[in-house]
Amino acid sequence: MMTQAHHKASSKQRWSTALKAELSLVNQLQQGNVDIDSLKKQIRKRYMPLIEPHVSDLQEDSQILELGCGPTCVSQFIKMGEKTFLDPLLDDFRRAWPGSLPKGTFIADMAENIDAPDASFDCVLCLKTMSHVQNPELVLHEVERLLKPDGTFLISVKLWPTFFAKLHYFIAQFFPQRTLKNRLYCYTKNGIENTLLRHFNIQSTHRFPSMKVFNLQYECFYVCTPLKDS
Repeated sequence: MMTQAHHKASSKQRWSTALKAELSLVNQLQQGNVDIDSLKKQIRKRYMPLIEPHVSDLQEDSQILELGCGPTCVSQFIKMGEKTFLDPLLDDFRRAWPGSLPKGTFIADMAENIDAPDASFDCVLCLKTMSHVQNPELVLHEVERLLKPDGTFLISVKLWPTFFAKLHYFIAQFFPQRTLKNRLYCYTKNGIENTLLRHFNIQSTHRFPSMKVFNLQYECFYVCTPLKDS
């Protein structure tokens, strides 16, 4: 039986098209004079209650990596630790909202191959990003490589019903121009959990309540830890 966990990596062309769609959204927000500080407050309110219990032991010199940080950079609200923010559109965020990005190290690149030593980070965050990367398996391999043995991986993913995920997968294979422009993957709950369990232990799960009555998709937040050597 085909599952979302075994998607082939998207082509570079599809990823570039999706990135252009994301950039178009950034431009729309900028032209609409969207208050970036208001967006940051919304993100902080949504995620920090879930994040804080798992970062309470971090120290000033702890290393935190946020993949797909966007312009809001939620890890800036973690009190302790040195932050590294990664997003292919970081330079575009700087141009759209000058001076809005927090202090830290910035990597304007893909997450599949990160220039950092093994076991570099105490905590890695990846919020609503895994559906947009070119190769999710490579990204998770990188997180697995970069996370310290006692580190924590905090990830959230938007999930879809099985019928929609399979339909999206089929269309992406044969009619890629007809797929959701800014979303390369539509994961099911089983699909993302099977994928995560190949790389990590899942310690806890939180499902965000849907704000719409007939909303097909919903978001889940996972707390993961490295697999221990047998």
